[in-house]
Amino acid sequence: GVGGILAAHAEAGDPITVLTLSRGARGGVANDRQQESLASADLLGARLFLEDLTDTEIPVSDPTVGIIERVVAEVRPTTVYVHSRHDRHQDHRAVHDAAMVATRRVQHVACYQSPSATIEFCPTRFVSIDGFTQAKLELLGCFASQTEVRDYLEPELVLATARYWSRFGTGRHVEPLRRERVETARL
Repeated sequence: GVGGILAAHAEAGDPITVLTLSRGARGGVANDRQQESLASADLLGARLFLEDLTDTEIPVSDPTVGIIERVVAEVRPTTVYVHSRHDRHQDHRAVHDAAMVATRRVQHVACYQSPSATIEFCPTRFVSIDGFTQAKLELLGCFASQTEVRDYLEPELVLATARYWSRFGTGRHVEPLRRERVETARL
């Protein structure tokens, strides 16, 4: 959802932290999915927190809220990107709701369009990822267990989606965000 934006943050020297709440055992082999998460974090130069909540059963409350609060307290982020509430995957919706509670003191919170987002996803910010589309595709390529079985992760569709959103922003390729919390004009 925000691979291009994260690659731009990495190039700018911003510290990046990724929190993955499940190892994805129902959507693949947990060890493979863990290695994929590690590889993508490595590409970004990101710090990875990898939890082991049950895939497809992530709760809206604890332990999810507590895990996110613990990472927020340790990392002290100024910006958080999270799944949208408008998503077909129940884990993504639960993570959104839990994150909105757990990040209540974070200055900027924005939701991104994941491949499972619904048409109700309504972005309010369009960030150019020109110069970072290849990095986005390389990050997606780390997740071979998913890209091999999910048509919506094909590079052509990913780029076409980013191209589509550019009609609302500047640049040739854009990642859309829905701003949930903005305390200054930074985002």
